[in-house]
Amino acid sequence: MAKYTAPVDEDTRQRILALPGRVKFSAFMQKAITVFVEELEKNPELKPENFIITVTARKDASDRKRK
Repeated sequence: MAKYTAPVDEDTRQRILALPGRVKFSAFMQKAITVFVEELEKNPELKPENFIITVTARKDASDRKRK
């Protein structure tokens, strides 16, 4: 499997390192990259300006009826 790299500026790198230990940065990046690739597969003409990262609420599983 090929590894892809992209430069990250020093300020961003320091902010990533300062995240609390409970934040699993790699899991967030894996999800973001998966969505990014899927969108580029649909439309390869997209530019970085076409992407906006937002926070969505997680579905609350406690409201589900148990079977």
